[in-house]
Amino acid sequence: MKAVILAAGRGTRLKPLTYGIPKPLLPVGGKPVIDYVIDNLMAAHGEIDEIIVAVSYMRETIENYLKHTPRDHMRIETVTTLGWDTGGDLQTIVVEKEITGPVVVAYGDNVTKLNVRDLIQFHKRKGKPATLALFNVPWEDTSRFGIAELTPDSLVSSFVEKPEQGKTRSSLANAGCYVLEPEILESIPHRKVKTEAAIFPRLAREGKLAGFVFNPPYWLDIGTIDAYRKANKMIEGILPPE
Repeated sequence: MKAVILAAGRGTRLKPLTYGIPKPLLPVGGKPVIDYVIDNLMAAHGEIDEIIVAVSYMRETIENYLKHTPRDHMRIETVTTLGWDTGGDLQTIVVEKEITGPVVVAYGDNVTKLNVRDLIQFHKRKGKPATLALFNVPWEDTSRFGIAELTPDSLVSSFVEKPEQGKTRSSLANAGCYVLEPEILESIPHRKVKTEAAIFPRLAREGKLAGFVFNPPYWLDIGTIDAYRKANKMIEGILPPE
């Protein structure tokens, strides 16, 4: 199984930091953001045999970092994309790498701890063409996330990207990691499109999206300068010193 890290964003809301450092390499707790994502995927070695990173802005910097930070027993390579959001960049990789099997997709700017092996095994047990990792967020934060409602048998019955405050009955948020089977990958347009807005709501309506709920020890957002500062302060109190 392949894993795709979507890391092609320019990080415009993090300027001036991203003038010289690409967003995936910004350090949180002294560790580049993308390393948190890779570590989660590496824990599923045996299920995942290759990691492909979508890059565009400051491509060579990211490539050089990955090249000089080898991971044992895991092939990691980069593919240049056009910054066509989550769906378009994913489809670019699927076409270029001629991927014909299921794929684990992870956002390249999330700082969290997720057992990807458990996610994959849950996906296989449910037998649905797509599985989305979900975690609970405070009700006042639901408008910042894609929010899913679940049935008792762990199927996503509805998915709304960044709903209006107070307009949702669930606080289960998209954790930025999901598994897609080939039939779903083939349905994603090869153009600029957001998976969260164009694909997940449709899959929910069709009963094709399962929800894997987990309880992360932390989930940190670095989308803005203020959030990035808070993430660095929070992680110091969460992670033990190495």
